[in-house]
Amino acid sequence: MKTVLTAAIIAVSGGVITAYPTAPLAAETAEGVTAAIAEVKANLEEALKLAQEGTDPRAVLDALGAVKQAAKEITGDQFGMPVQRLMGNVRRARGMARRGDLAGAEEQIKQALEQVKNFPVSGR
Repeated sequence: MKTVLTAAIIAVSGGVITAYPTAPLAAETAEGVTAAIAEVKANLEEALKLAQEGTDPRAVLDALGAVKQAAKEITGDQFGMPVQRLMGNVRRARGMARRGDLAGAEEQIKQALEQVKNFPVSGR
């Protein structure tokens, strides 16, 4: 009975241990965070280009949505407040783009790009 119980506990704990990934997620490493910041910057530049064209608010919204998704991958204490400020500008830009104010969205996107350029250096 003791052997069966021990084997059952080992089997269950082995299943639990293997149910979780053992390697860190991409954004939990310095390289992953750096890649996420680069993706945010690239999507902001695309959104800026589209806003400057002034013809497709939906495309601007899509690019800003991609910024929002990529920003979720930026982790680390040093990025907490900078990401919050960035996302404030992105939210305002999205609202303006929804209302068709692409000139206003353009200004918010420019501010967001400036914020990304001033992000703390990761990997220290």
